[in-house]
Amino acid sequence: MKFAVFTDLHYDSIHDGDRRIREFISSVKKENVDFAIELGDLCYPTDKNRHIIIKLKELGIPCFFSVGNHNSDAYPIDVVLKFLGIENSYYSFIFGNIKFIVIDANYIKTQDGSKPYYKRNYNKTTDAYPYVPQEEIEWLKNEMVDDQFYYVIFSHQSLSNDFMKRGIFNREEVREILEQRNSTGRKLLFCMNGHDHGDNVKVINGIHYYTLNSMSYIWHGIKETFNYSNEIHKKYPYLKDLILYEEPLHVIVTIDNNMNVQIDGMEGHYQTVTPKDIGMGSIWNGVSIEPRTSSLYIGRRT
Repeated sequence: MKFAVFTDLHYDSIHDGDRRIREFISSVKKENVDFAIELGDLCYPTDKNRHIIIKLKELGIPCFFSVGNHNSDAYPIDVVLKFLGIENSYYSFIFGNIKFIVIDANYIKTQDGSKPYYKRNYNKTTDAYPYVPQEEIEWLKNEMVDDQFYYVIFSHQSLSNDFMKRGIFNREEVREILEQRNSTGRKLLFCMNGHDHGDNVKVINGIHYYTLNSMSYIWHGIKETFNYSNEIHKKYPYLKDLILYEEPLHVIVTIDNNMNVQIDGMEGHYQTVTPKDIGMGSIWNGVSIEPRTSSLYIGRRT
């Protein structure tokens, strides 16, 4: 089994999103993958962006989507789901004997439960976020009871990042469920997330947590840089606060019949400005901001 994963295109914030999608599609077609999955913050759910979904369908394989925190910056979740063509923000799908589970942590913990992200309300609260609601926790437990499957977990936000509010607030509660599932037969193959716009791998209690770098850029907000034409900067006002990667970063994941996992990453380049140019180090938001996605082998005997 082979599949492609990418995340955080942020099409509406960059000037070369169409090129990135074209190059991603061209690269993936050569790999003969079974499906592709996007881990959030693809674009805003507007009619002018519908061509992105249409282009991804040109792969001729199933393409699955996750909801990111910025997908609903100006739109309710039902509009986002309809645009992405998914029925629910958390769901699972099965290929062979592997169940892939997509978690949604785009919620704010409240005194009496939780409320979903909407119009950047996570920037207007002192409550905890991102958060996996308790009804989703129970759903996750039920999704992982079947011994006939191996499992892979996808999420937008991280289950392993302890930096500030980057990681899922109740990640330890979620990880406990995963560790219980993994305690018998090592059924959980790995977890993968986006959101952090950086590259990172952690092993926590025997489980691999892979943070996938953005397809596009690092956001910093430290020092404004104007590396493109006035016309481009006027159309894309966030560009001055971004460090763009040249290549559309992504990974190809292969899982063999023995459930050994090979994640093939890629080495890229910064486009016009580097972190060093504006006084940044190589770590930001708790992850590496080198222009790359790590390769990793996860063997069943390691």
